[in-house]
Amino acid sequence: MKPSKALLACLLAAACQAPPPAAVAPVTAARAPGPAGPKNFAPQGAFALRNPGFELEAVAGGRCAKSWHCTMHADPNSFRFFLDESSVAGGRQAFCVEPVTKEPWALVTQGILDRSLNGARVRFTLAVRVDNVSGEGAGTWAQVALRSGRKPTFKEFAKGTRGWQDQSVEFDVADEAITVEVGAMLRGTGRACFDNARLEVLRPGKNPV
Repeated sequence: MKPSKALLACLLAAACQAPPPAAVAPVTAARAPGPAGPKNFAPQGAFALRNPGFELEAVAGGRCAKSWHCTMHADPNSFRFFLDESSVAGGRQAFCVEPVTKEPWALVTQGILDRSLNGARVRFTLAVRVDNVSGEGAGTWAQVALRSGRKPTFKEFAKGTRGWQDQSVEFDVADEAITVEVGAMLRGTGRACFDNARLEVLRPGKNPV
């Protein structure tokens, strides 16, 4: 039996008033966990040092440039450390050292306690000026302290009298390194001045296997 016209009209009206189908929420497929991220190694390029140009004023009553550490063989008054504005490699002042009494060496260093350098190859550079320096000489110095207690040392020295020149040492920071020290040494007599310290990561450490 065919439905009556009245029934068809009623069915059509009900369809028009029916609510739209509910929206379906999008489903994001679960992703499989990826491999662990790489170790936090220092990226290639410049590595920040503190007061690299010796531009900060010295601490009142202190012996060394701010953020640097000055040491010597024995007698704490055997060397004179001072900021010098008369001749600079950059900025407005450099940092100089000269012996006052007879002691063999003095150091101007900055310690770096940053494990992101472990496994990297780095280059440390200083602008160095020497005046009548004799003995072993003066210049760039670096040391890596290891868990085993050994301390590999790297240096590049100059003697005599010479204007500002860059001196660099390149070395690998061992995976087991605890600290890295960079700076300058005078081992002998005369005056040595330092400026524009730079530490660069030439090759970052390798990601763990």
